[in-house]
Amino acid sequence: MPRLSVALLLTLLLAAPPHAPAALGRIDIPVAVDGGAVITVETTWPENRAARALVVVVVGTGGTADPYLNPELHMATYDPDHRGGLTAKLLAAGYAVAYFGQRGYAPLRSCISGNSARERAAAFVTRCLDPKVRAGVDFAAITADTGRVFAALARHPRTRHLAQIAMPYSEGMHHVSAAVGQHAMRLAGIVSVGGPVGSLGNIVPYQVQYEYFVNIATDGFARCPNRELTAEQLFRCAGKWQSPFLLSKMNELMGWPTLTRELLLLRREALRAHWRAAAAQFASLPPDASIGASFEGHYIPSAWNARFPYQQMSAAVGSLEQLGDFDGRVTYLFGTRDHLVPLPAPGPCPARADGSARTRCSIRLIADVGHGLEDESELPPEAVLDEMVRAVDEVADAAA
Repeated sequence: MPRLSVALLLTLLLAAPPHAPAALGRIDIPVAVDGGAVITVETTWPENRAARALVVVVVGTGGTADPYLNPELHMATYDPDHRGGLTAKLLAAGYAVAYFGQRGYAPLRSCISGNSARERAAAFVTRCLDPKVRAGVDFAAITADTGRVFAALARHPRTRHLAQIAMPYSEGMHHVSAAVGQHAMRLAGIVSVGGPVGSLGNIVPYQVQYEYFVNIATDGFARCPNRELTAEQLFRCAGKWQSPFLLSKMNELMGWPTLTRELLLLRREALRAHWRAAAAQFASLPPDASIGASFEGHYIPSAWNARFPYQQMSAAVGSLEQLGDFDGRVTYLFGTRDHLVPLPAPGPCPARADGSARTRCSIRLIADVGHGLEDESELPPEAVLDEMVRAVDEVADAAA
């Protein structure tokens, strides 16, 4: 096979028709952000057909370019391009797909190795992230970087002629809606996965105070006369689905093998006090400090800048309000088993503050899946992936 010079290879790539699939099916696009950092956008293209649009996946709080990274690491064979099966589904439907991690993360296929989940997680912590860069990442920087990535894709020769459809996960919806409201990006539409409709300033205490589990325990005691209930009994009495993970979270709330009504009230007050103390602590951290995190049992000393949690919990404007007068189609997808955000009512989105209807905005609940639309396997089932693609199709059709 003849060897091409770098200059010739670039000439061939840039001269290709704008809608044509990449010669190798995948192109990495570097996006420079402030401070000398670079975000790598991984784009993958359908084979032997023109791309219908570009679906850009925006991840949530974890910041890595795979919304299903944790369960993927536990699979017998790790495939960095699998991403819950979403990529293959979108490619088959004719879409080009883009993923990017927050600044300070390397592309996962370049840094994760190992034959077990533990080895892969260790590789991620030691090789996939730059602690110096991560120490400077705050909430506002993530929003700004999100806008920069979409703007760069709108300029790049390979992607500039494709309509952009954002698919933000969880917190990613805040950053997408904020950037749209700031006119930092022009989208054909949005398909949100577990992205809260309301403000993150309300979602963070909901999570920290275990409100999902407090509500289940309250319902459980209302329906069962027992003075004491185990975690399993609380879920059963409340008529809620349970899994080993959800039981472990309920046991964290309980702090004891069984729970009584009196202890539930005490635990609720203790969690509220804990939230107030944590909020005050984060507000008092110096701006040049960083905070750590844990990943699969491995400690990350610098996961974010200390401003990140305070800015996150201070975000008082919800995604719907941030979108402002955006007229593209917006679809919110929620799993009925979501324990991280309170579920909104399905149907049309709430009206704007001036009373005008959001005619191209809807909320859908998908049965028997969680925050990332995952089932018991921690990955989205085939039927749910199809539902996600249908939502993308609706956006593309509306924008055509």
